[in-house]
Amino acid sequence: MTSGDGPAARSGTTALVLSGGGVAGIAWEIGVLHGLRAAGGALATALDAPALVVGTSAGSVVGTMVAAAADRDADWDLHDASAAQHEPATSEVRRTLDLQGLFSRMADPAVADDPVTARRLVGAFAREVDPADAPGRGLSVSARLPVHEWPAVPLRITVVDAHTGEVVVLDARSGVELDDAVTASCAVPGVWPVVPIGGREYMDGGIASLAHAPLAAGHDRIVVLAPMITPTAGAVRGLEDELAEVRATGAEVVLIGPDDDYLAGPGAAALDPAGRAEAAALGERFGRAVAAAHP
Repeated sequence: MTSGDGPAARSGTTALVLSGGGVAGIAWEIGVLHGLRAAGGALATALDAPALVVGTSAGSVVGTMVAAAADRDADWDLHDASAAQHEPATSEVRRTLDLQGLFSRMADPAVADDPVTARRLVGAFAREVDPADAPGRGLSVSARLPVHEWPAVPLRITVVDAHTGEVVVLDARSGVELDDAVTASCAVPGVWPVVPIGGREYMDGGIASLAHAPLAAGHDRIVVLAPMITPTAGAVRGLEDELAEVRATGAEVVLIGPDDDYLAGPGAAALDPAGRAEAAALGERFGRAVAAAHP
């Protein structure tokens, strides 16, 4: 699925929003961006130097890659990231996620009209995961990243306070280490332990929104990569509502993905690293198709 409004070659600043989607979603987003770049065109050129990157969960990993590639003169780029998805060796650990069960917790009628309370309940569930059951989790996440200092390109990473349910946006000015920010944004409740930072405990930013697209408001073009479709829940704001909000500011919005091939394949087991290569290949093919539709 790809959709957009306004002329694809519109001038002005471009913000990139990368949403959650598990290990497979990381590979898919990398593949899409690599395919866009390989195919060329106005959209690919704009994404080579985004004015802002917003990353949530899986998107925080890819967002770090994009921001790092855009602001430094180095031998590493998205081509290397794409190639890495096809290597069998990985530090990723296979996990299973009852996504419907998780979202049903957040859609409880008793809290559906109170997203913050719903997120607090999910936070209590998230805090039940014993860090001893996930040894080396921080090192595993760090191994995904090409840099360990905040890039110069503005990068915003979303997390949720596991006690208060508050959405917190972390960036270079937050005083939080980049690796900790990404690890917290990827801390899926019931799967990975919450991440303690500065006396607070954080969980996956996707618990409030898989994309947090309004954080990119103020830019002329907002490109959103979304490898996962989830049911609307009391704690989670729907993507269409978010996109309507940013469109109302006059921004051109380009929404990319997911397509049926990805959803029926690696997207169906988003936390299984065995699907990385297929996800990256499907993403690259899709990225090339999107580039052709936005010359």
